[in-house]
Amino acid sequence: MSEGKKPKYHLINDLPHIYELEDMIRFCEKFKRIYIYGHGENQEYLLKYFDMCGIAIEGYVTSWESDTNCSSFLYRKLPILTIDEAMKRKDTGIILALSDKYYGYVIPKMREAGFENFFAMSEWNKRSIASQVKPRSRDMMHFEVSLADHCNLSCQMCDHYSQLSEKWFVDMEQFEKDMVRMGELFGHQLAYISLLGGEPTLHPQIARCVEITRREFPECELIILTNGVKLLELEHSPYGNLWEVCRKCDVHITVTVYPIGIDYDGIEKKAREYGVSVAMSSDIHAAEGTKAVKISDKHTMDLGGNVDKFYCVNCLYFNKFNVLKDGRYYMCPVEAHCNIFNRAFRQNLEIRSGDCLDIYAVKSWEELAEFSSNYIPFCSYCDLKKWGHYGPWKPSSRKIEEYIEV
Repeated sequence: MSEGKKPKYHLINDLPHIYELEDMIRFCEKFKRIYIYGHGENQEYLLKYFDMCGIAIEGYVTSWESDTNCSSFLYRKLPILTIDEAMKRKDTGIILALSDKYYGYVIPKMREAGFENFFAMSEWNKRSIASQVKPRSRDMMHFEVSLADHCNLSCQMCDHYSQLSEKWFVDMEQFEKDMVRMGELFGHQLAYISLLGGEPTLHPQIARCVEITRREFPECELIILTNGVKLLELEHSPYGNLWEVCRKCDVHITVTVYPIGIDYDGIEKKAREYGVSVAMSSDIHAAEGTKAVKISDKHTMDLGGNVDKFYCVNCLYFNKFNVLKDGRYYMCPVEAHCNIFNRAFRQNLEIRSGDCLDIYAVKSWEELAEFSSNYIPFCSYCDLKKWGHYGPWKPSSRKIEEYIEV
């Protein structure tokens, strides 16, 4: 491994304004022909978003004739019209997706021509939609692996359904086989890997899991995400000293802070003793650590799978928190662990064709990046308008009401 300190990645994208998404899709539904004003990277990824949503786009619109001869297309080729040509077409709506600085020219020109069928996107949504649907480069890719589905805590609304899980550990033979394959696909390079759960420290061979992962990915940031309950006692595990392995393998430990009396000072002291990087936060998604009161987030599900496609880019997990489990690559932990939800509540959230990839069937990491940046059928179960902070952390009731609207 290199001597330099590895960067700590924070890959939470800014999410589009959800009500603007609704307004834009409703606008598109009013017209037979829809054009995107502007032709650049953000506009091409906006086209990809519309393709995902099932909205047919006729082409791009530009202000000057000289710009209609573009032969370079990042996503896919479409005709390019001048604004004067587009405004003459019947039943046409135009999405203004070019930079705000041009609105002072474009909007007056359309209004002078008596054309009012346009939707002006905010600068925020132009950038954030493109950011969500753009495939990540290899040095920004990440995946997580649950070493144990069950947990020694019982948190309400857990998005891995750990409090509902039967006892389950990742099989070591499968884990090593999968990690070797991922190393081959990624050329042994990517941003970071998270080993979590459930509670990963419950796995008796967590130290071996760390060593295998580091062997296959010698330079990436390697994270153990834990509640910290067992950390101190794993200095003397019969399967090896986890603290020493973390020091040797340059592992960063992230401890989620709960209001349950864990010896966090002792953990920080032990980390200093071994020279292991430890961070503590009550919100693991925050850019900077915070030990404010732990809040439970409710990830509301639509059990009928009736959520419109266009909402998918408003998801915290979209194109970010991919999961490797038993040889398959999933979009997010909600999907990857839905079998636990189904079993606990006798439901049938379905994993359909296109919802995950067989890592032994794909040829490259680029296929994983493209998969992660696209809509999948399972997204229809996530009622994103109703996702959000619910209230202070508390133990789970283990009732389905923690996951549905009541």
